[in-house]
Amino acid sequence: MKKHPRNTYNESSSAGACYILHAILVVIHVVLVIFYIFRWEHRVTLPFTQMNTDFWPVVLSASLQAFYTIYTAILLFLTQRLAISRMLVRRQKLTTIHDICGAWAGLGSALSSIWGQIEIPTSWWAISAVTAYLASISVLHITSSTLLQFQTFNTSMATSVPTIRGWPNDWTNINIDYFDWVSISASLPVVSKLPGLVFVGLSNNTIYDTPQTNSIAANATVSATTISSSCGLLPNITYSTGGGMINVNSSIAQGLSLSTSVASYPWSDQVQVLGWGWMSPSVNSNYSQAPSPGIILMVSTLLNIEPSVQREVAVPVTWEILDPTNFSAVDQYVVEVYFVQCSLSSMTAEVVLDVQTNSLLTPISMSQPSMQWEITQWPQWTTSDWQTGIGVALGYPVSSGYSFFTRTSNSPNIPSTVDEYIMTSIGLNLSAEYFVFESGGYPLSTFTLSPDKLEATIAQVTAQLIWTATQIGTSNGGLQFGNGTAYVNEHIISLRLNINILPLLFAISASVIMITSALCMTRAFDVSSDNQAVIPSTGALQLLWLGCHSAPVNEVLDDVEHPTEDNLRRAGMIDVSFAKTISDEMEELRGSTDSLSRR
Repeated sequence: MKKHPRNTYNESSSAGACYILHAILVVIHVVLVIFYIFRWEHRVTLPFTQMNTDFWPVVLSASLQAFYTIYTAILLFLTQRLAISRMLVRRQKLTTIHDICGAWAGLGSALSSIWGQIEIPTSWWAISAVTAYLASISVLHITSSTLLQFQTFNTSMATSVPTIRGWPNDWTNINIDYFDWVSISASLPVVSKLPGLVFVGLSNNTIYDTPQTNSIAANATVSATTISSSCGLLPNITYSTGGGMINVNSSIAQGLSLSTSVASYPWSDQVQVLGWGWMSPSVNSNYSQAPSPGIILMVSTLLNIEPSVQREVAVPVTWEILDPTNFSAVDQYVVEVYFVQCSLSSMTAEVVLDVQTNSLLTPISMSQPSMQWEITQWPQWTTSDWQTGIGVALGYPVSSGYSFFTRTSNSPNIPSTVDEYIMTSIGLNLSAEYFVFESGGYPLSTFTLSPDKLEATIAQVTAQLIWTATQIGTSNGGLQFGNGTAYVNEHIISLRLNINILPLLFAISASVIMITSALCMTRAFDVSSDNQAVIPSTGALQLLWLGCHSAPVNEVLDDVEHPTEDNLRRAGMIDVSFAKTISDEMEELRGSTDSLSRR
């Protein structure tokens, strides 16, 4: 039975370990590429804390460097030993052996060996393979610390926060008659003029719930109610005037009329809120079931309407003004007055807002405004307690301080603070009109009011009125709709594991080059198990031994007078082989055994 010495088994096991470890390195990088494609590494996350940002990135970088340093050191040890051992058993130039063994000393020596091939070429490919192998190890050392890193990223966490409701779920449980609408409506012009006031919970004509905290960076989904208005001219007007007073009835249905409160003559370019009530000549009419008209306005601006419609809806009032040049003469001016009914409606939806700034992030859908004046149709009116309450609240006579009266007036026309606020929002200037009146001017209407402008103003004033009522609280006669809950996507900063693709591409290229170079340098597919090198390496001791036992080498080197690198390389261009067969080694081993036996 043929027996192999122990060093044959050692070389075979070293070769197996060398190839397996190289293959494992390639597989590691391929797996990292797969992780990068599917972003599986992002599943490893850490909270954004001082320790996590300072400690774990350093540990990760140091661990990667330590792993690649130790791993490549093992690969270099196995590959270098195996490549030199299998190089020595082949018959080749002595200078080739010198150059290849010198290249294994390091990357600098490998580059020097390549430079030496320019003048005396011996084995370009072998030295290039060693150089590529060592360069690939350097690439792995450079890229190791950047393959995996912890990076910050923005994420969100679903939670809930308590909110303050801006609109009730049900108005039927709220008795609006008990609130101090006089104070609430009177505060509208004042609140709107406060500099720097942030209307938290109000955006134009939209009222929305507000979180009770603004300390977290998040987007919250809250309930928002948008108020809209639809305005039209009251039809079938009958009126009576006298003594500077005007009383108007509007026949809106058979046996049912809407009567406005008695009002003083309005000056030109004014809008005033009036009270209203039902009148029925028939005792059988049940007008208590009629829908609420919402808000009734007396308007003395110009309206862009047809003359036929104007004759039906306009009420002319005559102002008598003393001639400033002749106090015994009286000038008369007719002002066309219109009566407008505005219905209110609301639409509730969920919107997204920024918790820290309480500003809406979701655009609010708006109803289609009216583009031209039309006669209002009372069957389309909607009955709602809150609409009735708003109409009453806006009609409270809180004086604005301006007083207009005709010569025959029994009572001056005094617009309220709400009237002034509505006029200012529309674009009218009450103080300028009052200056004209005080200066002895004439009531000449110059402003043309459009229905869409009036509807937007009424809706916005209504939203501001309700919002103001919720801000002053119940102790001051305001509203309180209770608390609710909002779902919040809190924005947080976290750490996650990230694979850097550019260093990974360099690393996988280096690992492929290393395994390819190792297979070529060790002749993995062309190895004879019967040959072994006389010397296992080319160290100083092995070279001294070789000089003593190799006559051809001695003869060649004896002729070198000046032992420069180039001279020695030229002299070494002789074919040598340091291989011995297994049978020779067995004979030597048998001879040694016999010698021991003879002793």
